Amino acid sequence: MTKIDVPVRGASVIPRTRLLDRLSKGTRGPLTLVTGPPGAGKTTSVSSWILSGRPPGPVAWVSLDPADHTPGRFWPLVTEALLRACGEDLRPEPRGPDGVRGPELAAALAGREQPVVLVLDDFQPKRRDEFSAEIVRLARAAFPALRVVLIARREPPLPLRRLRLGGELTEIGGDDLALGERDLVALLAQHELSLSPRSVQSLLERTEGWAAGLRLAAMTMERLPDPEAFARKFGGEDPAVVGYVAEEVLDPQPADLRRLLLATSVVERFDAELAAELAGPEAARRFPALLRQNGFVLPIGHGWYRYHKVFGTALNLLHRQESAEGAVESHLRASAWFSRRARLAEAVHHAVRAGHWAHAAWLAVDGLAVGQVLGLSAREPLADLLEEIANRVFADEAALPTEPEPALVAAAVALARGHDDVCARWLAHAESLLGRMPGDQAPPARLTAKLIALTRPVPRTAEEIRALAGEAERVLGLFPGGALDERPEAEGLVRYARGCLDLRAGRLSEAAAALGAALPVAEAGGDFQRRRVLGALAVTEALRGRFRQVAGLVARASGLPEVAAVPAGRRVAAVHVAHAWVALEGSRFDEVRAELDRASRALQECPEAVMSALHGLVAARAGVADGAAEESLRILDEAREHTGGMPWLDRRLRLVAAEAYSACDVPQAAIEAANQAGGTGSTDSAVALARGELGRGEVAAASRTLRSALTEATAVPIDVRVEAWLLDAFLAYRMNDRSRGRRSLDRALRLGEREQVRLPFAMARPWLLPVLRRDEELLRPHRRFIDPLLVRQAGAPRPREAPEAAEAGQEPPVFGRLSARELDVLRHLSTMLTTKEIAMEMYVSVNTVKTHLKSIYQKLAVTRRGEAVRRARHLGLL
Repeated sequence: MTKIDVPVRGASVIPRTRLLDRLSKGTRGPLTLVTGPPGAGKTTSVSSWILSGRPPGPVAWVSLDPADHTPGRFWPLVTEALLRACGEDLRPEPRGPDGVRGPELAAALAGREQPVVLVLDDFQPKRRDEFSAEIVRLARAAFPALRVVLIARREPPLPLRRLRLGGELTEIGGDDLALGERDLVALLAQHELSLSPRSVQSLLERTEGWAAGLRLAAMTMERLPDPEAFARKFGGEDPAVVGYVAEEVLDPQPADLRRLLLATSVVERFDAELAAELAGPEAARRFPALLRQNGFVLPIGHGWYRYHKVFGTALNLLHRQESAEGAVESHLRASAWFSRRARLAEAVHHAVRAGHWAHAAWLAVDGLAVGQVLGLSAREPLADLLEEIANRVFADEAALPTEPEPALVAAAVALARGHDDVCARWLAHAESLLGRMPGDQAPPARLTAKLIALTRPVPRTAEEIRALAGEAERVLGLFPGGALDERPEAEGLVRYARGCLDLRAGRLSEAAAALGAALPVAEAGGDFQRRRVLGALAVTEALRGRFRQVAGLVARASGLPEVAAVPAGRRVAAVHVAHAWVALEGSRFDEVRAELDRASRALQECPEAVMSALHGLVAARAGVADGAAEESLRILDEAREHTGGMPWLDRRLRLVAAEAYSACDVPQAAIEAANQAGGTGSTDSAVALARGELGRGEVAAASRTLRSALTEATAVPIDVRVEAWLLDAFLAYRMNDRSRGRRSLDRALRLGEREQVRLPFAMARPWLLPVLRRDEELLRPHRRFIDPLLVRQAGAPRPREAPEAAEAGQEPPVFGRLSARELDVLRHLSTMLTTKEIAMEMYVSVNTVKTHLKSIYQKLAVTRRGEAVRRARHLGLL
């Protein structure tokens, strides 16, 4: 076979109609350029196109060697190929001593009716000179009689930008040549192989559709009993691929370019500066040649490049095989380069690949990166590297690290996996090593130790938390200003700890401020820390009676996994306590029970004094509302065991006890509990005291107690104010002071609706609903708020007080019965018909439909069409 023969391909060629169509379209213009790395299928694709009979005319083929890229050898080959293709129709006449060249060929081809296609295979002149310019001039001058197809491993030194702008160039690149799913299935079928779609996709992703690599894989799989297993792990380290890369690409290179190829293979991406760092300045001078001469080097933008996946992996293996020490040195150089540029993940990655575990741990701790495995900040690739470092430490546990950083990484990873005992052991070892250093030395390691300690979900006293937070704040002060801007989770965790301390001390405003400041940092971090901060803040706001805020915080927390992945298996009791509390105030009792059960599981795994006591408080209040006041008193006795050092919380529990005693009809015990909680000194205790006095029949005394507290009340939680005004309304109605009762009830309704506090109204239902039914003007603005209380649901709270005229259970589900005609309108309304369409369906006027709709809205206590349909479905009318 000569250089001007079209290569003959065997039966193994894969039919690729899309690629053949691209070539046919390209040869409608003067120049088509096909580029791709070795083994991409360039020559095969063009020769298949020729043999398929698609070219617009005869084909002249020239296979070029590097020595053929000179005028003296190039033009005779081209002339011979064109003469063979065109026969006697082509008669070029030489015009000088150089023989036939571009101008002569263009003149000879002029006027030819049927075009001829000139294919130049492996076309790669070394520089942009008169020789390459003459080829472009030939393609332009001889068009349309001549169509030129260039096949090259890389873009040749031609004026490609100008050709693109002029619409004279069609380009077929590596992405076009890459095999797709159908192509690979066809290739496998030629080798009598059939793989699962998952294995096919895996092969394509790891080879990036490289034809030669996929053919090598298929040839290997033919001989294997389990081709699926091979397909799942095939890549650049396969011996056949490594041999191909070594023979076709690496071995022909000069020594300095070879060194550059091997050294840059250790990084996922590189630019000229990094290449110089890795290969040295002498080899780095060949960087432009690397880009020009290697089709496996792919640009990724902004002066950065990467190797084709399979090629890069094979190069890296060859680098390690030729010199293991050289590969380690390359990784260390890369680590140092990335470290100087504050690219922490890449710096740690290359230190790990070099096997310098202690240095990798130092880089990670110095960069305060352990938050990524603790769930304090977003998990990045660095988290997986930290796990590799920890696994190395765990594997060699007998040889304890002499530096604190590897022990700290091991402690953080153990905590993330849910192994608190292992975490405690490594943390103690790290703190022991830090204890031997001066106090102002190794601030990143000291801060990391405090972050791990503060993240550990273990029971702690207020003094222990205060000491940890104080030490963390002292270490934070060792960092210069702005040094922690990239790692805000450290300060955020300290704020969270301070907020928890304020919560334990009953300083609710301060706790809300600290936790609110910690929340933005937590929101940008891991799920566990977000739920911790959201839960603590939600509980704090519940204690302040701000249940609208609580509902929003709980909703955000509920959108995160209940059981954290990092640290593994951790639950956050505060989220469930707050969720149960807001559900209780909303009178949703099935939800209350479910959330209290979840909180119990979380507290069993990690006991917390504050949350245990608040769990009892919510459970006890739910029991009182559900008629199980005696059981509530038992729950409260258990909850008080967790209030040591927290008198404010003990007081809260005594107030709930007073409520339970009143429900049990033991007014004297209720009065004693209320007095122990402060008596008339505060609004909440005054409400409890007034309820006890009411239980003894002392209506006037109860009224005086309550009115005094309402007059002097300042900064009272909204739920307490709702209770107070509602009780005052009840007492006023009992004393026939309807004017005062109406004013107090209106205040209670406004406050309750604002914060969605329904529980007091649900428990006052027997006397409240008859009052509201008789006072339409008072009810109208609050219908949507009161609506859920109009029908008693299963599990709803039992009434607290029932005057003689109680009408519990007799309240109609709607404000009037719907007529048959109104029900017809409602049914049409549920099918999304317009008012005009409903009128046409019912053969009535539009005004008649509007009248029916107005009546329906009034009876269902709604204001919109959608609300009417939802309400009707809820009541079983649809």
